[in-house]
Amino acid sequence: MKKAILFSLLLFIGAAYQVEAQISAGVYRLSSATFVAIGTDPDNKIFGEARVSTGSNVGIEGTFGYNFIQKDEVNFYSGFHLGQEGNRDGFYLGIPLGVLVKPFAAKNFGFLMEASPIFRDERSNYFRAGLGLKYTFR
Repeated sequence: MKKAILFSLLLFIGAAYQVEAQISAGVYRLSSATFVAIGTDPDNKIFGEARVSTGSNVGIEGTFGYNFIQKDEVNFYSGFHLGQEGNRDGFYLGIPLGVLVKPFAAKNFGFLMEASPIFRDERSNYFRAGLGLKYTFR
């Protein structure tokens, strides 16, 4: 299953690169899991991302964000997550607060810092936070 996900991700990135679309790819180590992500250009005012959590509990998550602060060096965003973990029934909702810092001259590469309360049900809510790397293909 992991090989199929990796192959699909690489195929999608390769196809998007050929048509010169502005997409992003990232790897995030959050407190709940490690996520592999593919999404739209994070420098757009509104952006989206599909995430797959790796490890023993493979899950999927859609993230939709709105950039409140957009500068060449930094974006500050919030939005929502909607996801499902592999070992649990039902969906969860999250409200991320994130910062994407792009410290290099080429603004394709950035460091992501994100924190998000996750609301699953009244007994299993939690808070996750972490760091990641994001690259935008332009």
